Amino acid sequence: MKSRFFGFLLALLAASTLSAQTSLTGDGRQAVEKSGIALVKPQKWSKSNEAVVMRFTAYTNRGGYFVLRTPSGQDRQVWVEQIVGGAPLPNPEIPDEIITPTQRNALLAEIDLIKQLLIKVPSAKIDLEEFAKPFVEAIKRYDGGEVRISGRWEPVATFRAREFSIAESQLRQAISEETEKAKFDLEQHSLFKQLLELSKGNAQLEAKIEAIRTGLKNKVLAERQAKTIATLSNPNTSDADAAQLLAELKAINEPDPRVTRILEQAVTAELLQQEISKFQKEMEAYFAAMTPGDTPPKLSIILELQNQIISEQVAKFRSSAPPAAVRIPEENARALSEISTGLPKLSSLFEQRNYSEAATDLSRLTPQAARIGPGTEAVFVSLKTAATKQVDLFTKLRAEGATAEKEGNTKEAIAKYSAALEVSPNAELSAKIEQLKNPPKKQP
Repeated sequence: MKSRFFGFLLALLAASTLSAQTSLTGDGRQAVEKSGIALVKPQKWSKSNEAVVMRFTAYTNRGGYFVLRTPSGQDRQVWVEQIVGGAPLPNPEIPDEIITPTQRNALLAEIDLIKQLLIKVPSAKIDLEEFAKPFVEAIKRYDGGEVRISGRWEPVATFRAREFSIAESQLRQAISEETEKAKFDLEQHSLFKQLLELSKGNAQLEAKIEAIRTGLKNKVLAERQAKTIATLSNPNTSDADAAQLLAELKAINEPDPRVTRILEQAVTAELLQQEISKFQKEMEAYFAAMTPGDTPPKLSIILELQNQIISEQVAKFRSSAPPAAVRIPEENARALSEISTGLPKLSSLFEQRNYSEAATDLSRLTPQAARIGPGTEAVFVSLKTAATKQVDLFTKLRAEGATAEKEGNTKEAIAKYSAALEVSPNAELSAKIEQLKNPPKKQP
């Protein structure tokens, strides 16, 4: 029995040491009016077992040393190295709150340190035992079914019932104020965790816990449909989130007409996505089989028909005004449409040798071709290269003609300008040649 009490005493003394270590306040000038004890060695280099207990009524923490006021009113300077443990121990103060096992066990947290103190200074055993008596009483009362609140002890059952009522009211208010009930993480909420702790072993309180859970679940179910539709209408909702939300809508037994319409749109979007993907593969295979050249190819009649059908389906789907998150691959659909409709124009521009406009169109179409696939991209890159080459040649010849004209070499200028027109027609340049060939006559 004595051994058990001594071990218990060690744990309690650890708490008092922790209190002493963490309560050594002060600005280094003003004395802190707190009594306590210090285990002081005769010299810095003295052994710990030579330390004696020094009582003090106030202390001043000067950093490297302490000024301890003895009960007789004298101030004594003690170096930190003289104090076993490195700091004086103010008298323990019972915490105003001892409610949870964690708070009770906090008194035992520094047990190893106290063991070392007792080992180092065996002569201080009586003083340290006296030092720990308030904690001994506190632990006994806690283990006997009491808790300490605001410095007063009361039966734990009374405390739990009162605290449960307060926390339950606050939790219900918090749930009521939450605009999106599904975001309310009940199990992780601090008030709910407090209720769980307070209800342990009490069937009546545990039943109230389940009532809170059920109530929140019903509120979440009531809001789910409206919230899901609102989230699907948000363009920032990801595809993965949208799929999850649509699955939730499918799980509703009796959805309203708006939900039914959204589910139908989702089915249409899925089918249309499959058609777009299929058309993209066929388009890529068509271009991949070609050898990239400098003449725009013609799209097959089948692919033209497919583009027309899919374009109509996409337009119809868009006109149904689906929620923003019920999507089709818009960029791919746009790429397929622009490539399909852009080829005839490109053919016309190349035939007209209007390479400047063709190059401009190809700068826009080439990235769209890349979206379809590498084979399609290669064809359009080759066309863009060919058009750009002709534009560069036209620009070069025109610049050379302008230089010759500036130097007064009319014949060379006309030759260069004519060569440029062979590359690409240009009304302005044709007028320039005509002007050079038939210069205005000088007035006599």
